[in-house]
Amino acid sequence: MNTYMTAGAALLLTTTAAMAGGIDRSGQFLGPLFEEGGETGSYFQFSFGNVSPEANAAPLPGPLAALVPSDPLDSYSSLGFAFKMDLNDQLSAAIIVDEPFGVNVEYTDGAFGGSPLTELDNGRAHIGSTGVTGVLRYELNNGFSVHGGVRAQQVAGEIVSTPGFLQAESDFNYGYVVGAAYERPEIALRVALTYNSEIENELSGTVNFAPIDDFTVTFPESYNLEFQTGVAEDTLLFGSIRHAKWDGFNLTAGGAEYVNFSGDTTTYSVGLGRRLSDSLSVFATVGYEEAGTRPSTTALAPTTGTTSYGVGATYTMDQIELTAGISYVELGDQTVNAAPGVAFDFDDNSAIGAGFRIGYNF
Repeated sequence: MNTYMTAGAALLLTTTAAMAGGIDRSGQFLGPLFEEGGETGSYFQFSFGNVSPEANAAPLPGPLAALVPSDPLDSYSSLGFAFKMDLNDQLSAAIIVDEPFGVNVEYTDGAFGGSPLTELDNGRAHIGSTGVTGVLRYELNNGFSVHGGVRAQQVAGEIVSTPGFLQAESDFNYGYVVGAAYERPEIALRVALTYNSEIENELSGTVNFAPIDDFTVTFPESYNLEFQTGVAEDTLLFGSIRHAKWDGFNLTAGGAEYVNFSGDTTTYSVGLGRRLSDSLSVFATVGYEEAGTRPSTTALAPTTGTTSYGVGATYTMDQIELTAGISYVELGDQTVNAAPGVAFDFDDNSAIGAGFRIGYNF
């Protein structure tokens, strides 16, 4: 029954979650920690996802038509790795590497675009991150377990906005994770709650190629609830709820404010898995996130809220599990103000995500 949960989680992590609120990418879930592993209790996982989003600004009349930007959302890919091992009958450990946060937005024309001869005037944000989580899990004798560990996070990127061209990067800075779970294997029940602490990344960089003082960006604390339960023979219901405290997230560098978010986000997902044979299972997922602040506080966020639909399958052969999934995401409408009396309504926005995962039990 574990296969369903890990298969569904792989799809959610590499596709649907990659368009979640704030600048969430991976969702920071700890699914590999609960893998049973093979004869030695060990498990290795590699995952890859690709997302192709699109945001469309509605036309404006007359001379304002030239100000309407084309689709500013860029496609992107993400990688993930995980290794889990049993240390004894009750204690296990996992290392999870992911890309927790990111942005890929660029305006090449219209009001926020620059000269066709240079990209330095194009309004854009290209931000990436790497997270490394080391976590221990201790199983009690009554179905309960507790887990906790350390998360290291590094970020880097560039933003072109009204204050100028910002380039910056950080070393690894640290936070922690802590949580608990309850399991009843006879009905494939598992409920796990995890708290992810905020992480303060210290960045250094330049504005318009001139060095600036180091500055701090605080990435938000969050709560993840993951669950699964058998609902019929060979059928599993699974899902997750993630609440991230993005309200107040701020990026101020060189005395200028580049980003300021004004709302928390809660992302819901639920899926149903069905085993068709000893080697093949299929699943479907639905996800939802309520729209945030309108109009947008920045042109670098031309959509808000999501509704997603996904399908996928897992094929098992000996010690190897192969999972693939695809999802369609409806990206919520958003309004972006360009100047007094000039605003762009982004509607009919969407994304296609695809991902696969290889798991090896040994």
